[in-house]
Amino acid sequence: MDDTEQAVRESWGRIAQWLGTHVPAGPVRAVADLERVGAAVAGVPGAALPADLAAWWRLDGMAATAWIPLEFTPLEPAEALDVRDILVLVARDEAAHSDALAAAAEYLPAFLPIADDAGGDHLLVDLRSGQPTFGAVFLWDHELPGPGVPLWDSVSELLTDTAEALTTGTPALSRHAGRGGVERPCVAAITGSRELVWDDVHPDIASFTSPSTETERPPVPVPVDWTAVEAWLGLRLPDDYKQLADGYGPLDFGEYLWIHVPCVRRDRFDYGDWLRETHRAARIATRQLPENVRPFVHPAPGGLLAWGSSRSSDVLFWDTSVSEDPNRWTVVVRHSHPAPGSGLLPFHRYDLTLTGYLRHTVRHTGEPPLLGPLPGTIARTAYLPTAEPWTPPAPVPPRLTEAERRVALETGTGLDALRLLSPPPERPYLGDGTWEELFIELGTQLPKEYVELMEVYGAGDWGTWLRFLTPLRTGERRFVTHVEETLDAYRMLKDNYPDGYPLTVWPEPGGFLPFANSYDADHLGWLTQGPDPDAWPLIVWPRHTDQGPALAGGLTDTLLAWQRGTPAVPGLAALDEEDDPVECAGFDGWDDHAYW
Repeated sequence: MDDTEQAVRESWGRIAQWLGTHVPAGPVRAVADLERVGAAVAGVPGAALPADLAAWWRLDGMAATAWIPLEFTPLEPAEALDVRDILVLVARDEAAHSDALAAAAEYLPAFLPIADDAGGDHLLVDLRSGQPTFGAVFLWDHELPGPGVPLWDSVSELLTDTAEALTTGTPALSRHAGRGGVERPCVAAITGSRELVWDDVHPDIASFTSPSTETERPPVPVPVDWTAVEAWLGLRLPDDYKQLADGYGPLDFGEYLWIHVPCVRRDRFDYGDWLRETHRAARIATRQLPENVRPFVHPAPGGLLAWGSSRSSDVLFWDTSVSEDPNRWTVVVRHSHPAPGSGLLPFHRYDLTLTGYLRHTVRHTGEPPLLGPLPGTIARTAYLPTAEPWTPPAPVPPRLTEAERRVALETGTGLDALRLLSPPPERPYLGDGTWEELFIELGTQLPKEYVELMEVYGAGDWGTWLRFLTPLRTGERRFVTHVEETLDAYRMLKDNYPDGYPLTVWPEPGGFLPFANSYDADHLGWLTQGPDPDAWPLIVWPRHTDQGPALAGGLTDTLLAWQRGTPAVPGLAALDEEDDPVECAGFDGWDDHAYW
């Protein structure tokens, strides 16, 4: 065995081993009858069979699947000669109508097809022994006839380039592109159905999308300071993501996915806040998984980094553990409602880059685990019509000293500790009425501890989750109006599901009287048991769990314990084990514009 044949066999061996590991077995190409091939080549003046092409034809067990970059499949030896004759015949028949085909009719007999694709294009090897491109592999595009720049200088290079691309993840066809070739470098990827595909390294989604005609929201880019964004993240981001953001801005993709880019719109979206909240939710979700399959989440090294979401509340991430090269990061999707039997994992990994994943959602027929097919449409994200550039937040010194932290989180008590943990506003907003007027309308006074707390803090939300109603507002949106709306809803549910809603309702004796609600539609209130409001116990009407008992502590102590996070307060949203209570605590005061 000479050096050429050995090199060909070694490269094919690497390819075959990779294919055997990653994709199902498929058909196998037959070994060539080299005498027939040689006779056909000998009949062409000046043609010769390159040594590596002969070695290619002698390979036994070559997969007859689309494993060659650009998704070409090796031809059977007999097919190769027949295809060449057909290409020559077509060129001669059309020569009168095309100068390119007229020229091709002259040189095509000295080119031998070795592979084809599903679109009718072929890979041809130049057999002209006296030409500089002897042995080179060319793409024959049936719509754009002409050899152009070789894809590879030889069959040996085709095999070596493919083996490297498959086994190391480096792009194939880089040398071709570097010499001015029209084909872009591509990388191997495996779909959820274990199909090998070749994706552009830095493709433009314009190749498989178009602006939606159903909306008047054309994509509009938002300037991004990538240096600042990547410094804030501590990571470089994939080039195709930055190209997409620079070209299109925040994007509604396929009327189903939102691709989030660094931008901000007041009160609607902040890229940094979205990442922080999304990653926190993901970290909490991962703790439901066995440790051996639990992914890390950014900012942990190699953690999942979010880039999008869906209308079904799926969240899309990159797996940054795949490579130090962000252009090789693959997609992981946290599917919110996987259908039974779909095969979807809680955090499902797709061996596809961002653009590869998007392209396959457009092309795919919809079998699990990929989404699709989605319409290949893009539009500006509807809730971000006036998004502006996002600036990473500047580092801030700790809000509390170590001594203050100990008081706020451990040793302090009552309002003094609560003030330190969640500073009150300078001008608490209570409304334009008086406590006496509210007590008259309610027909009862309220606990003094509540009044004292509200005099210090006013209406607003605690920990961006628990909203205290404005107590003294007059007019249509006053305290009693919100209370009655809440209790009307409780009565209706109690009538339909009495076992699930055991509380009596104010103003019945001992009835539930709410004064706060959460962003998740939980409600905090009192059980108005007895004539002394200061003795009324607190209770939570929970939205997503069964009704629990009354809380043991008073209002201030309950708020303090909840914001500290240790122990968790039944019925109120708990802190995650990685949350810093000082960062998560806080109070945002309202004014008269607030609904509540």
